[in-house]
Amino acid sequence: MKHFEWTQKLSLFTLIVFLIILLSACGKDQHNHPELKTGKDFFEYHCAACHKKDGQGMFLKGIPANVATNKNQAEIILHIKEGSQSDNVQMPVYKNMPDDEAQKIALYLLLLKKNFFKNPDNQDKVLLKR
Repeated sequence: MKHFEWTQKLSLFTLIVFLIILLSACGKDQHNHPELKTGKDFFEYHCAACHKKDGQGMFLKGIPANVATNKNQAEIILHIKEGSQSDNVQMPVYKNMPDDEAQKIALYLLLLKKNFFKNPDNQDKVLLKR
């Protein structure tokens, strides 16, 4: 009987660890973080785990380079808060994100894009767009 109880405890522990990892992965829709102030802060908190800090995504994992977006500021905000009409987009939707936070992320992303394409070495890069 003691072996069975130990196995149950181990299974419960494993489940708890899995849930913690799952909940802390990319796509944090938690917005009680007063220490975050700038678009960079918000981008790194919500987006960088999947899109990387430079916004170049992870091509081999199918995560697009959001620095290659063709969206304007309003469209980026809409994409963040309401998602995409496309069935193949797996990015989480941040329905609870305050408008000013989404705006700061959008402005920072557009700045990343501008700086990325200013670099002549990046002009010919093929990026997975969305």
